[in-house]
Amino acid sequence: MTETLLHASNMAIEIDGRELVSNIDLEVKKGASLGIVGETGSGKSLTCRAIAGVLASTGGRISRGTLTISGEDITVPSAHATSKLYGRMVSLVPQNSLSALNPLMRIGTHLTETIKELETEGGIDPQHRAVELLGRVGLRDPETVMRQYPHQLSGGMRQRVMIALAIAGRPELLIADEPTTALDVSVQKEILDVLRRLSDEENMALILVSHDLGVVTAATRSVAVMYAGMIVEQGPTETVLQNPRHPYTQALLQARPTIGQTGRLIGIPGAPASPEDWGTGCRFAPRCPHAQPECEAAIPTPEPVGNQQIAACRRVHDLMVTHPAGAGA
Repeated sequence: MTETLLHASNMAIEIDGRELVSNIDLEVKKGASLGIVGETGSGKSLTCRAIAGVLASTGGRISRGTLTISGEDITVPSAHATSKLYGRMVSLVPQNSLSALNPLMRIGTHLTETIKELETEGGIDPQHRAVELLGRVGLRDPETVMRQYPHQLSGGMRQRVMIALAIAGRPELLIADEPTTALDVSVQKEILDVLRRLSDEENMALILVSHDLGVVTAATRSVAVMYAGMIVEQGPTETVLQNPRHPYTQALLQARPTIGQTGRLIGIPGAPASPEDWGTGCRFAPRCPHAQPECEAAIPTPEPVGNQQIAACRRVHDLMVTHPAGAGA
């Protein structure tokens, strides 16, 4: 049986005393790929920042539950755990590649300094290793790229540099937070191909965060759907997208354009509530066409609804909807 790399149990995250992410249960095994999807503000990036060990930079903390990586409890990360795990065991590709790179440093300096800091190569020339990394992420003429500044590269090239930086420490888990945002479709595919290939070659687990169901379908084997700071459905990607069991997942798929579609898209009515407006019940209930009074009473408990699939909905057994096999990218 494949070893569990990441395990989160009933994890909650708060910033300035307000809980913004609740009841997160996740398990990622070595070499696995997980997509996390949901609307803006659903808590995807906060969850990943907690896993990546950079939550404190936003003033946040894990306020409840546990988070373990490779068997080590990092719910309250210590300096020792941070130096041992992050950048080595776990690495993050942030959202905005341009702002993440120092505009005054050449690409080669970014990479060589990172390689020296991680000290994973034991005598290998950092310059040589940097060129190798740029080649591995598919950049042509890496020697020239080493001499360039971030502004001299296209968005897709900068994103490849960020991936090269992230894998410099040979992590066992790579978190890519919206890695295809602001890139055109052809470049998106290239970036996803790079991530898939690196994951397969290194047996490296991948967590891919996106609001785009097509991106997640193309690059992951399992998916967690988040809404208003909670996971409302998760399971194998193909199963969840072809047979969604939570009304929110169903609504996301109905709002998504597909090839050959005629007529207008079916949008989700209303807007996600702010955390201060979250009630005591299902957070999707105010927008849900299937909501009943009992949905407002308490937060529904996730329960199994099929083959390795779970959903948090009081009416989950009443809502059997098979989505057409148009869930592909």
